[in-house]
Amino acid sequence: MRRVLGLLFLGVVTAHAATHSPTLGARLALHGLGSIRACADCHGPQGQGRPHFAYPKLAGLGFTYLLGALRSFSDGRRLNGIMTPIARELTAEEMRAVATYYARFRPRPPHGVRPGERLRLARGRRYYDHGDMNDRLVACARCHGRRGQGMGRRFPWIAGQTEAYVKEQLRSFRAGSRRGPGIGLMRDAARPLDARQIDDIALYVSVLGAWPPLSIPIERLPMPPIVPRRTFVPPRRDAIPRTVFGRAVRRGRAIFDHTARYARPYVGNALSCSDCHLGEGREAQAGPLWAATVLFPRAYRGHMTTLAARIQAAFIQSENGRAPPLDGPVLTDLLAYAHWMSRGEVIGAHAPGRGYPPITKPGKGADAARGAALYVQRCAVCHGGRGEGARYNGRVVFPPVWGPLSFGQRASLAQTSVMAAFLKSTMPYADPGTLTSGAAYDLAAFLEARPRPP
Repeated sequence: MRRVLGLLFLGVVTAHAATHSPTLGARLALHGLGSIRACADCHGPQGQGRPHFAYPKLAGLGFTYLLGALRSFSDGRRLNGIMTPIARELTAEEMRAVATYYARFRPRPPHGVRPGERLRLARGRRYYDHGDMNDRLVACARCHGRRGQGMGRRFPWIAGQTEAYVKEQLRSFRAGSRRGPGIGLMRDAARPLDARQIDDIALYVSVLGAWPPLSIPIERLPMPPIVPRRTFVPPRRDAIPRTVFGRAVRRGRAIFDHTARYARPYVGNALSCSDCHLGEGREAQAGPLWAATVLFPRAYRGHMTTLAARIQAAFIQSENGRAPPLDGPVLTDLLAYAHWMSRGEVIGAHAPGRGYPPITKPGKGADAARGAALYVQRCAVCHGGRGEGARYNGRVVFPPVWGPLSFGQRASLAQTSVMAAFLKSTMPYADPGTLTSGAAYDLAAFLEARPRPP
């Protein structure tokens, strides 16, 4: 993947490099150093981002914010499959150099608005400027300013940030999977947001400061009624108690998010639980762990089963491995994590947000050939042209979607209807919900036709 990106951006990077002295920050940003990847591959030579790949703009963020972000990735307070391993290879001097380099640039104003998005912009502007107390939404402008240019060193510039990146970060804050310095203001602000509200806010942020300036009377457009969210919100990550039980919960979370690393004897592929149950199992409508926990014990395929038995089956069917013993530490810690995640939910409740929302199969049926073209357009950039996924420094960044290291034929996702529902609700990760039902079924048909373990 790095090689492809390097070829795509080589001309831009080379032209820019000629206008700046070869300082340490410029060398790292434009060319990388040793095994450290060039920052410009993802963020651009002047920090303007790569909007179609959901990579953020760094221009305008300032030295203090950029240095703090690198330190957070390096010491583990903030985790990201790409940035964390890169930051951990940087010395303190190199971090300061990169932050100094990108702090020089100001973000370029975005260009206009796509046709047919006035209503979305109206909603986005309302949420951004005023929030909505009925829905517990805090106005973004309170911290980031009415023009999105930040307020001091604590609240960063977000005006014109790429739409895909803003959506990805709001989803991560909402799920509790983004960590970093501060007192959790963004996690609290994002928790009440639903998917539509996130999309509308991200669109509005992406055009803040647009040139030519927005001329449509956004504030006068009609607003549809807002239905309060009823989706269960699991306890915050930082609320896990510092007790014997709390330590088991933290171990269970680590196993859930990095299964091959922490449950190696029972895993036969490169997948983790969180690859199918997104956001560490917190994300509504993405197979959340909390929604399943309260339904067990339950009838399943004609007989009673427990959550422990279903987890064991998942190791066999989805991880291509073997079942961890009922009284062993792996299953005990996973059950502790599941129990913690469901605290506050009603036992037996069929909670909104559970599983993946079912979708209607298209009348003409699924077309694997159309799905193959769609995979190249929307999926291959992350999961590879051969479905092999992507690794960085030995760690899986994007999981394989077929082949010997992906899930097997007995997994739930091996059913076309389940895979289509998963894709429609969760993918592409930075822009979920944008696939039509027909496209989701076409893509699912293509993926199900690929080779995978029995």
